[in-house]
Amino acid sequence: MQAPLATQAEAIAQMGLVPSGLLILMSPCEQQCFFCAQPAVTHPPRSDWTPQDRIDELLNANADLGLQRLLIGGTEPTTHPSFALTLKRAQSMGFQHIELMTSGTRLADPGVATEWFDLGIRAIASPIYGRTPEAHDGVTGVPTHRRLLDGFDAATAAGIQVHTHTLALRRTLPELSRLAALCLERWNSPLTIAPARPKPGVWRFEQDAPSLEELIDALGDADPHSITLTGWPHCILPQLPRASADIIRLYFLGQSRQTPKTCSPCSVRTDCPGVVDALVLRDGSANLRPL
Repeated sequence: MQAPLATQAEAIAQMGLVPSGLLILMSPCEQQCFFCAQPAVTHPPRSDWTPQDRIDELLNANADLGLQRLLIGGTEPTTHPSFALTLKRAQSMGFQHIELMTSGTRLADPGVATEWFDLGIRAIASPIYGRTPEAHDGVTGVPTHRRLLDGFDAATAAGIQVHTHTLALRRTLPELSRLAALCLERWNSPLTIAPARPKPGVWRFEQDAPSLEELIDALGDADPHSITLTGWPHCILPQLPRASADIIRLYFLGQSRQTPKTCSPCSVRTDCPGVVDALVLRDGSANLRPL
């Protein structure tokens, strides 16, 4: 994430993605998600915010490289004081397609979606955890569901592609197929489901993260047009596509993983992302089925 722009583009291309730059804007998150919220995320010291010289260094390097795509992630990039200036600078440096990871709620404010489109944002990657305020806001810890739906509507109307994603959580697992149907019908966005990561002292991963077996049981009959997976081993629900926005895929590939001995005879082992360490440590490898 802190590599020079040229190194980033090469590494991203080697993953089979379109060569792109990756800019991480660290700044306060506005939500209180139960699996993530902690002072370092919601109230980070100013010294932890992405410094302006890092932003300038990465964007200015594109004068020589000429990349067209820029991926922007972070905690919540839109709270960074240089967010708008960063978008303008990215455009001036030749980036024509910006993909932004964001909570999406600011898009509900009048004119924001059009402004973002004019500043080069062509796609957003945003989390959604439920079809109802009770389900979604029960995860985020703040009442954002109505604004999220309105924001997605505004983005779609402005020409910004919406990429929805969510985590596999025991509390939301039974509703994921219906949530995916909503995302596909309303925003033409298949729902990407990714594994959660353990954060000791923040949430109860062992109790609240479903096992691979539970995931298979819940999504065994899922519509492959409305659900995609990212970050899961290829043998888990192989009938579902492995696809997502590039910024989502990069984010979840950052989890610590392993390839258990069970996977040795698998024909797609070299292309498989492996299994999140915490799932193997908790559940073993009984549900892995080498292809």
